[in-house]
Amino acid sequence: MSDANDKKQHPFILVLGLDLSDTNSSGYAFDQAARIAARIESSQVHPVYVLPEEAGEAVVTEASGLLGRYVGEKIAVLGVTGPVYCTHIRRGDPAKAIAQTAADVGADMIVVGTHKTPRVKTILIGSTAERVMSNTTCPVLVAGPRPHPEPSHVIVIEPPCPDCLARRRETANRVFWCARHSESHHLRRHHIYSYDSESFRQPDASVNPAGG
Repeated sequence: MSDANDKKQHPFILVLGLDLSDTNSSGYAFDQAARIAARIESSQVHPVYVLPEEAGEAVVTEASGLLGRYVGEKIAVLGVTGPVYCTHIRRGDPAKAIAQTAADVGADMIVVGTHKTPRVKTILIGSTAERVMSNTTCPVLVAGPRPHPEPSHVIVIEPPCPDCLARRRETANRVFWCARHSESHHLRRHHIYSYDSESFRQPDASVNPAGG
């Protein structure tokens, strides 16, 4: 009973850093945050949009409306239910503002987005995600596009050329290559050693197939 009461009193809180001027990275972050929160009972998602420090009240009011509409549209598109969404407008440095919001609400996780493929070096160096991690103690998830599949390292062996096989049959293996492949295969002559000495004509040992 105490565990159930603790869950109700302490819901899973996820802070979602958004940049409405970069809908690609924000979309990746929102999708992941919504999926995570939907799997956890009594979860809360706190989308944060950070404006420049000098933004006036009119800009803040407009941004608040834009953020609310963006969140509502994303929820409808994803069809997720369950989590409670509480939007926040902050002013100042984005990384510090996101980290401060996480501290204010007691976040269990922060999700931020990127338009880069998920390679650690390209994601973190000089990015908002790196600065968020340096200003918070809770886990930070960086959501981005799926990586492009790497080329296969499996070596595929092609079957023999039918014309080459036909040429070998016709010449009793005296000619190995067809006209098309003979240009890339040059048969080099090797030295062949022969011995006339009687000692080389005698076998070193005899082998009885029957094992005797």
